[in-house]
Parts: sequence; C-alpha cells; structure tokens
Amino acid sequence: WDYDGDNGPDQWYKNYPIAKGHHQSPIEINNKEVHYDSSLLPWFASYDPGAAKTILNNGKTCRVVFDDSFDRS
Repeated sequence: WDYDGDNGPDQWYKNYPIAKGHHQSPIEINNKEVHYDSSLLPWFASYDPGAAKTILNNGKTCRVVFDDSFDRS
C-alpha cells in the first residue's frame, strides 16, 4: 500500500477489505466514547539527537533511524 496513485487509499480495500467504508485510516476517535483510565501511567517519548543516524522527512511522515546501543532513545 501507499498514499499515492495505484496503491493509494482509494485502492486499499482491494487487498484489505476492512479498509473500505468506515474502517479507513485515519481512525476517528469519538470524544464522547473516550474514558479516562487513572491506572495508566503518563506516556512520554524522548530521544537523544546524537543517536540519530538518518532523518528522512518526505513531506508526509518523518522517519528517524537510531543507533541506540547506549539506550538513550
């Protein structure tokens, strides 16, 4: 799959039938159905920029490849 041309979102259902209709990406989160769970710990993400080997921004997504042999990211 892809986001452009012959493999774009309009074609996903051919290989992934569930991707047609109301089951497409992006997922819609209905705020009225969301419930707070106080047992969940806060979530955070961080990284050490010095561990980044390559950074690719194609205008739609960003991909970072890390050398995380020191467990800093």
